[in-house]
Amino acid sequence: MAEHCTTIRVRYADTDAGGVVYHANYIVWLEAARTECLRAHDVPYTELQAVGVHLPVVDLGVRYRRPALYDQLIEVWVSIVELGRARVHFAYRLQLPGDSRPLATAHTVHAVTDAQGRVLRLDRYPALWTKIRAAAAALGPSSE
Repeated sequence: MAEHCTTIRVRYADTDAGGVVYHANYIVWLEAARTECLRAHDVPYTELQAVGVHLPVVDLGVRYRRPALYDQLIEVWVSIVELGRARVHFAYRLQLPGDSRPLATAHTVHAVTDAQGRVLRLDRYPALWTKIRAAAAALGPSSE
């Protein structure tokens, strides 16, 4: 399975008094990596929003395995686990460069909605659907 990598440096503001990353900051990094991943595959969030498509998170899970520390570089690897017409499931692995042992693993599931939260079908936007399917094919094992 292909993945996209975004590198993030841990800022002092990301940590607690002991220099360990505060748990909620991992979620911010997931969003940053997902956004960059989609942009790298020609599906910037601005294009989604321009046609009225939103991807709110409907499920999120993080498994913390080892602490990330102040000033470390963190690689956030993203893949698309499943692409449906009305939802997208991403998987993430956070690790130090050159170290395959994960600091954390995570997943997010996103509904496809309009600005009012009504479910939409991506295949009703042919150009966008084609781009997203190409990204999913490059980044994951299955699509419907």
